[in-house]
Amino acid sequence: MSRIITLGVDGHGIAELRWDDPDRKVNVFSTDAISEWVGLVDQVASDPSVRGVLITSGKASFHAGADLRMVGEFFDIPAEDLWSVMARVKDSLYRLETCGKPVAAAINGHCLGGGFEMALAAHARFAVDDPAIKLGLPEAGLGLMTGFGGTQRLTRLAPWQRVTGDMLQGTTYDVSEARSLGLLTDVVPAGALRDAARRWLLDNPAAEQRWMVRGYRGPTAPEIERYFHALNAGLTRDGVAERPEQRLIAEAIYHGLQMPIEPALRLEVRRFIELTRNPSVRQTLQARFFGEAA
Repeated sequence: MSRIITLGVDGHGIAELRWDDPDRKVNVFSTDAISEWVGLVDQVASDPSVRGVLITSGKASFHAGADLRMVGEFFDIPAEDLWSVMARVKDSLYRLETCGKPVAAAINGHCLGGGFEMALAAHARFAVDDPAIKLGLPEAGLGLMTGFGGTQRLTRLAPWQRVTGDMLQGTTYDVSEARSLGLLTDVVPAGALRDAARRWLLDNPAAEQRWMVRGYRGPTAPEIERYFHALNAGLTRDGVAERPEQRLIAEAIYHGLQMPIEPALRLEVRRFIELTRNPSVRQTLQARFFGEAA
């Protein structure tokens, strides 16, 4: 029985996946949460009576991303075991966005890291009109990078050159900026959040990710080459050897933008695993998050 994420289906076939971990102040992708999430995604994706999926939170914030104590354990497990962990989430998000049913996220508070990656896998994102809410991928600020598809979906949804630089710095957005970048479908009053997302699901039964639509074209090879030539020069000048997460984020975006989404998602996981093989990354995480001496 699910404890962290509950599933309810209304009379119109809208399945609500509600995150509300009873043992934590915020929702995170812990080991237990991943197991529940993967199972519930499989359930709603395969149930013909489900017409749409709504992701919500029962807490003041929406989702804080991966449990960093779990991430701290990633440095000690074999690469093939880590691949299994990461691929479970990667595959669940890909299944959700390709299951043929519309998916919307109702973002009532901070939505960061892996939680934002989950929201990016939805076809629509609605947020409460609150300037205090932060959204984005702050992993680089901890010496880490995304592993659930953030480098690939963010650069396909928003102006890719702008958000590439943001990911390298771990920049987050308020709801107004996120909407201007195309990352939010709408910003609504708190009392209208769930209804706005649910109404969108009923009105958009054939929703698809923009990169799944026939005729979608990403940036051209010359554009990518020009941008990353200048970016690499800047990273070298600024000491990229001391920031391995920046190099690997850049590599994931550079190669991923030139691939279909599915192999691009696998590429990101490989770069994430490569990052965890670097002892200096563990030291950075310990110093910046856990407050331990590097």
